[in-house]
Amino acid sequence: MSNLKSNVNSFFTISKTAEIIGVQSHVLRFWEKKFTSINPKKSLSGRRFYSSNDIETLLTIKKLLYEDGFTIKGAVNFIDKKNQQNMEKIDNPVNIKLEKSIKLIQQGLSLIKKNIN
Repeated sequence: MSNLKSNVNSFFTISKTAEIIGVQSHVLRFWEKKFTSINPKKSLSGRRFYSSNDIETLLTIKKLLYEDGFTIKGAVNFIDKKNQQNMEKIDNPVNIKLEKSIKLIQQGLSLIKKNIN
């Protein structure tokens, strides 16, 4: 695990990632569909490359599912809530601008919907 911390900018293939996590490759592809926080980079040929952050998340998911007895839905909610809390801790100017932009877009959408109806 400490090896992953030292290789922050490293990327791993799906087979190497599956070996690190201790699950089959098809399990990783399934989790990818269920957990939005897992975003491996894909080459033009579609080959997946997982970052060290993805691997940390995958290890957390494996622990939740296999050791803590969470369901997929429960683990998704747990991870989403954890990510939301982490985002709330980061109050930098970029996040503030993004939040304002999202609110403006939402307001614009609601105006468009009102004008269409």
